[in-house]
Formats: sequence, C-alpha cells, structure tokens
Amino acid sequence: MSYQSRDRLSIPVDLYATAATPKGGPLQRLALSWAVWRERTAMRRCLAKMDARSLRDAGISPAAAAYESGKPFWEKIGFLR
Repeated sequence: MSYQSRDRLSIPVDLYATAATPKGGPLQRLALSWAVWRERTAMRRCLAKMDARSLRDAGISPAAAAYESGKPFWEKIGFLR
C-alpha cells in the first residue's frame, strides 16, 4: 500500500524552474531549454528500448510507451499509464 499526502510541498518554487518559467538571461534560457530537450530525448530512447515485462513492472502500457517514444523532443512528456 502506498501513501500520498495531499498537503502542499514546502519546497521553494524557484528550484523547479523549467523552460516554461526560465530564470536569467537569454543564454541561460537557451541552455535550460537545451537541457530539457536532451533529457526528453534520452527518456524517450530508454522508453523505446524497454521490453514488455519492464513496462508492465513500471505500470506503463505498451501503447502509451510507443506513443510517447514517437513524440518529438520539443513536446512535453505525457501521462504514461
């Protein structure tokens, strides 16, 4: 059984700056966007390499994995269930 709290996190929002809410100048925003895109590309490559058993263990349907791994790098990661 798992437990998930409904309380808000007390972590500052600045720690989670993404490409949608960049901090700093244009070069920092570009570097952040590039890092996010590389992470998405790596995640989708790993997802495409996973076998059916690993997907089942992670609770991801094969159809969702195929759909997500086919997206381009600039699109956000979707719901994988």
